[in-house]
Amino acid sequence: MIEIRAMAADDIVRVIDLERQTLEAPHWDRAVYENFSAEANEPGAVRRAAWVATETDELVGFAAVQLILDVCDLESIFVDESRRGQGVGRALFEAAKAWTKDHRAGRMQLEVRSGNLAAIRFYEQAGLRREGIRPGYYRAPDEDAVLMGLDF
Repeated sequence: MIEIRAMAADDIVRVIDLERQTLEAPHWDRAVYENFSAEANEPGAVRRAAWVATETDELVGFAAVQLILDVCDLESIFVDESRRGQGVGRALFEAAKAWTKDHRAGRMQLEVRSGNLAAIRFYEQAGLRREGIRPGYYRAPDEDAVLMGLDF
């Protein structure tokens, strides 16, 4: 059974290991992940939160958000390739959405690679709308970003 919980500092090494296996993941350095851990999440103008999905102590997914004023950016969500299509991404997204609403954000938004059609469909099914294109946003490979958003 999949468990979704706040990411702790002890999870970071496993998150990075999983992220390195996922082409679409952001490939942040450890310091960025540390800023999203539950221990680092302090009240302030910018709030961050992250969740991990685990099954029998195996880390199978991750999601992170950043809230500035009343706009929440879904910074990253990725799932182990062998677990895709099993509801893990949906559970992580719902945790992020609930946190966003709990913190009284009026909006959630994100960028997604234009070639990642599965992710675009996933976000559309979750209620986000396509709102524009950011040309040349991604590197390695170079690709446009599709801007998507959801108003609460």
